[in-house]
Amino acid sequence: MAAAPEKILLTRNPEQSGALESGLRDAGYAVDHLPLTQQVLPQDMGQLRAALDQLAAGEFSWLLLTSGNTVRSLIEAGWDGSVPQTTQIGVVGPGTARVLEELTGLTQVWMPAEHSAAGILAELPAPETSDRLLLPQSAQARSQLAQGLAERGWEITWVTAYATVALPHPETDQLSRGDTVLITSSIAAEVWAQLDTPEITVLAIGEPTALTLNQRGRPADAVLAEPTAAGVVDVLRQRYPRRP
Repeated sequence: MAAAPEKILLTRNPEQSGALESGLRDAGYAVDHLPLTQQVLPQDMGQLRAALDQLAAGEFSWLLLTSGNTVRSLIEAGWDGSVPQTTQIGVVGPGTARVLEELTGLTQVWMPAEHSAAGILAELPAPETSDRLLLPQSAQARSQLAQGLAERGWEITWVTAYATVALPHPETDQLSRGDTVLITSSIAAEVWAQLDTPEITVLAIGEPTALTLNQRGRPADAVLAEPTAAGVVDVLRQRYPRRP
């Protein structure tokens, strides 16, 4: 039987660290980062800046944030974290809430019990007649959330806050045979598929990421629905049951 991995690498930037990294360290794993992508602001900032101006003017009843990357990008684009008293902030989950609090000090947010787009659609309060909602997301975000909100009666302003792009020359020196790598996005999967790597365990976060790996001939050893430490630990303990 193969030895259990001692080191887990995440294909995101260290500044994106959160509960996943700390949970894995608490479980006894060494954690490192292997950035394969980076987040960049839109080339055309017009729509995003206009949306932020409308937000400041009180034209939105809700600001809905679906990732920590979105929060970071809004700050980089000039948002100071302030919203009118008439604007409610919603976040998809605790990771986004943590980044929002760290960067803006905001703590009064709405959050669905199920931390996903499906949870938002199922649990977000119904809109009033004049309610408008600002939804800034990645350029690669799927349209299901925006479409679902519109179908539920929301007037949506859906803008690109950032794009995830491949790093041109990722550093892979820290990879060793027997490590575990968490591929955190489809863009990261595209980059990973082009790398010459030692024999390691590959975990994909989400079905879209797993599909990209399959299409590129580098299938994942397991797929996790959500990027949680508990999920990663469960998968590794199933693969390596002798680890305490």
